[in-house]
Amino acid sequence: MRVCLLAIALMLVGCDREIGQPYCGDVTSPQDYGQFVVDGEKGIAQHISGTVWYRCAAGQSFRGKKCIGEPVRVTRAQADGYIREFSDKSGQRWRLPKRKEFERILEEDCDNPALNPNVFPNVEVNNYWLQEDSWHGSRFACSMYILQGSSFCRQPSNINLPILLIKD
Repeated sequence: MRVCLLAIALMLVGCDREIGQPYCGDVTSPQDYGQFVVDGEKGIAQHISGTVWYRCAAGQSFRGKKCIGEPVRVTRAQADGYIREFSDKSGQRWRLPKRKEFERILEEDCDNPALNPNVFPNVEVNNYWLQEDSWHGSRFACSMYILQGSSFCRQPSNINLPILLIKD
């Protein structure tokens, strides 16, 4: 019983995000791109860390200030194939983001999603595939849940999730 209580206490102390944060769309002014330089024509945004992100989920197109169309939802294995094809067609190399790269762009003072809505318009609150492999074997993969920005490496790799793209 003591071990169980200790484990619960450690889990609660280990949480670094507040519950009940304001919606990012409510606290971000319309022209505030935060730590990004945005190219409104090409639908890309460069973070101060140097990473370049496509502003819409894979399968969507950036038009005006919005992402239009439906995001593709693919298994982890299909994500790699989709990105290869996308890279070939665009003439630029793209890939899945690494956990640390994703964590750098998360907003800490708001959530639902924990991304700047001016940089990533209309992004769906969901789990998104990450580049890292799961240490739990090939039946699992890593994902980022963008409601509050938590990663999870025990995601069944055969379920369909959306993807965000980062320039390689």
